[in-house]
Order: sequence, then structure tokens, then C-alpha cells
Amino acid sequence: HLNTFQFSKASIRETNTLIKKWTFRNVKVTDGSFSELVKLLNCVSGVLEVEFEGCTLDGLGDFDISDMDKIKNIGGIETLIVRRLAIPYFYSFYDMSSIYSLTANVKRVTVESSKVFLVPCLLSQHLKSLEYLDLSDNLMVEESLGNSACEQAWPLLQTLILRQNRLKSLEKTGETLLTLKNLTKLDISKNNYVSMPETCQWPDKLKYLNLSNTRIYSVTRCIPWMLEILDISNNNLDSFSLILPQLKELYISRNKLKTLPDASFLPMLHVLRISRNTISTFTKEQLDSFSTLEALEAGSNNFLCSCEFLSFTREQQSLAQILTDWPDNYLCDSPFSVRGQRVKDTRLPASECHQVALVSAVCSVLFLLILLTGVLCHHFHGLWYLKMMWAWLQAKRKPRKAPPRDVCYDAFVSYSEHDSYWVENMMVQELEHFDPPFRLCLHKRDFIPGKWIIDNIIDSIEKSHKTIFVLSENFVKSEWCKYELDFSHFRLFDENNDAAILILLEPIEKKAIPQRFCKLRKIMNTKTYLEWPTDETQQEGFWLNLRTALKS
Repeated sequence: HLNTFQFSKASIRETNTLIKKWTFRNVKVTDGSFSELVKLLNCVSGVLEVEFEGCTLDGLGDFDISDMDKIKNIGGIETLIVRRLAIPYFYSFYDMSSIYSLTANVKRVTVESSKVFLVPCLLSQHLKSLEYLDLSDNLMVEESLGNSACEQAWPLLQTLILRQNRLKSLEKTGETLLTLKNLTKLDISKNNYVSMPETCQWPDKLKYLNLSNTRIYSVTRCIPWMLEILDISNNNLDSFSLILPQLKELYISRNKLKTLPDASFLPMLHVLRISRNTISTFTKEQLDSFSTLEALEAGSNNFLCSCEFLSFTREQQSLAQILTDWPDNYLCDSPFSVRGQRVKDTRLPASECHQVALVSAVCSVLFLLILLTGVLCHHFHGLWYLKMMWAWLQAKRKPRKAPPRDVCYDAFVSYSEHDSYWVENMMVQELEHFDPPFRLCLHKRDFIPGKWIIDNIIDSIEKSHKTIFVLSENFVKSEWCKYELDFSHFRLFDENNDAAILILLEPIEKKAIPQRFCKLRKIMNTKTYLEWPTDETQQEGFWLNLRTALKS
């Protein structure tokens, strides 16, 4: 409590001391006692830095320093630090013009968390030696900043920190600071900019810009092209495509980027920090494209531990020299089976890492199986069985026997096209021109055009009293004769009737009959069939027997 502090100059002689820094922490002063403190500091030569932390100024800034001309030692102070200064009557506070003359040699000023909303233009102009100014966590807005950075203000200022104030427009901020001709470093992080205009104006010598924690969701050419260091961490960026030919360091962590920036846009990049984004992988080609890169921090991303990525990280032994946070911060996010494992320690099954070879092998095996199945089906007449099954299913939908009124043929003749001469010129002549005539069903003549041929075969057999099979070598080879004979297996032979009449037009060896016609082979072995005689004297007896069979 220095509210009533009085300094007696008579009690202390001016002397050289080793004191370089004064710190006032949790001190309460008034306008009057602050003036006494200035007198105290003036009596100690060599002081370079003064710090006020958590102090309270219970006054209006009406400092009475009547002997300014005698104050000379305090003029050597180069650094002033003020943190969390409370001024209860700040709304009536003076402009501190009474102490302007004490600031001529100050080079570094920090005023943090003290609700500063304005630095008077006249005070800024008196700070002729100021090189570093930190006004973090205050109430500065663009309008008041324009008054503070007026013409001839802070002529030597190189570093300006305006972190966590009330700035909202990048365009206005840049225009306001154009008066600072020597400004090289600017920190305007933790302000609520959100959007970024397409173009901006900045001091010509600006090399460092901090836009972290400003909620921006895209970057534009508003970013000065001559930057050497750019910090845009902790924003909402999902891409970065700026061309910054002089940029050496890029800090872009805690965003939403899915891949590394294009190296061709950043030809001079030395340091890249891109951790805590949504990057799933990067390749050797990407790293090699950054020809000047010395340090990369890319940990804490959602790495897809694919075979290619794991192979790359194992083969590149020099990764540890470039990746500053390798290997502890590089964890697999997928596949699920290895989630949480370090990329360096992860191993995937061979089946996942050689999928092309595996798929090729599986396809080859499947092709061989299909080929083998086709060969077996051909050898064992598998296709025939499928066709038989379909014909059987079609037949199943029809009545087992046609009603008598639907029977309109004496016989359906099943024969090979190669035997048509014998059927059409001999059998038809002998049977249809007999008295009484027999009515035959021939596929050439009696099948309904446009109707499915299987249905024609089935209907013709069902509408006929008998079915005559003209057997020959040609018959056995005929596809449609097979269908007719197939259906007869179900509709005729299975009913154990005598509706089928077999005519052996020429001698056929039993082995010539396919194995699948097992019932036909059995019938030929157990039942009588008519054999066409080559001797003309016996042919009349053949026709007599055939007509008798048709009448039975």
C-alpha cells in the first residue's frame, strides 16, 4: 500500500547501483504516490526495466512531476511492462501528457490485460525509440488503433502485438498500420476476423504475421506475398493454395486440411507445422517436392495406415530427421484393427498388403474352376440336364393327359431333318392316304408359327394318341429330337403306356445312344420296335404292323 508514500531525497544520495529491474507487484498507488515513485527511480542509476503486475492506480493520471528537468536517470529505462493494471476511474483518466517526456528512450512496452482501448496519438509520437509494443488482451478496435498509429507514431516500431483485442476487419487493420514504415512483425491472433477480403494493404517491410485463432475459414491474397513467417493455426481452413515465394515458416496446425500444401507454392519453405488436421497420409514424392524443408511437424492427424503408407515410413530411415514429433505423435486412425497404434510399430496382414496379387490369384482360381465346370458339364451333359429340368418344369404346369376332345392327331412324328424325305414321301403317303386315313402331326406342317418351340413339341405330343420316333444316327445327333425324346421320358415312358412307337430306320449301335437316354436304351432292350426293312418285299408287312400299332 503505497497510497501515502513519500520519498525524501535528503535521505539518499545519488549513487551507482547494480539494480537493473524494478518490479511492483500487487501495489496500490495514487497520483501523488506515483510521482514519488518516479523520484525514487530517478535516484537509482542503471535501471533498464520497470514492471507493474497486478497493481491498482487509484487516481486520474494527474501526475505532479514538477522537477522534470532534474530527472535524468529515469530516462535510461528501456523496458516497461504493465500487466493487469486496475484503474477504477478509467473513464475520467487523463491523457498522461505530464509523463510524455519520460518515454523518449523506452524501446519495449508491454501493457497486457489492462482494458486499454486507446493510446493517444501524442503519446505514440513521443515514443520515438519504441521498437516493441505488446497490447495483448485489451479493448482496441480499428477506429482507436487508427488514432494510436497516427502519422509519425512509433517511427521505429518493428514488433506490434495486438493479440486478443476487439479487431474485426483485416482490411481496416492493414490500412491503419500503413503508417508504421519499419514494422516487420505483427501478431493479431485471437481476434474475431472470421472472413478475409480478397486484397489488403500492409506495411512494406512486414515479414511475420500471426493470424492464429481468428476463426477464418479460407485464405486469400489478402495475405502479404512478401511474408517469411505465417501462423494461421487453430482456424477453420480446409485448404491452403496461396503462392508465397519468400515464406520460410508456415504454422497451420489445428485446422481441417486433408493433405499437405502444394510445394510449388512455397519454394523457400524450411519449417512446416501441420499437426492436428485431418490428413490421412503423405508420400515420399510430397516430401521430396519440398526441396528446402528442414522440419515437419505432422503428428496427431487421422492417419490411414495403408500398406503403401506403412511401407513408405519403414523405408525412409531419414524421417526422424525431418519429422520433429516422430514417432510418438503418429498414430493410426484406420483400419479399426490397428487404431491407436503407432505408425512405426504397425504391421498389416500380407493379405491386405498384396490385394492385387490376391485378387489375381482368386480370379485365376475362379477362371480355372469355371473352365473345369464347363468341361465337366460338357463331358457329363450338364447343359442337357438343365434344359431337361426346364422342359420338365414347363410340362409340370400342364395336365398329365389332354382331354379326349383335345386329341386331334393319331400320331406325332419325331424325326431328324435328314430323314424328312422318308417321313414325308413314304410314311405320310402310306398312312394319310390309307383308307381310313391316319392323321399325322409333323413339325414342318403343323407347328403353330410364333409359338415357343418347346411348347409346340409338348402340345403336339399331348394332342396325339401316339408318338412315333423315327430313330437313326441323325436322330441321335439332332438337338430338337433330343427335346422331343426328353419330354417323352416324362410324359410317355414315365406313365408306363404304349403311346410311343419306335421305328428303327437304320441300324444303331447301343453305344451310339447317349447315356442320358437311359430309358430309351432300356425300352429298346425290353420292348419290340419296328425296323425298316431294306428288302422291298418286306416293306408291306412293315406298314401293316405300323398301322396296327397306331390303332392299338
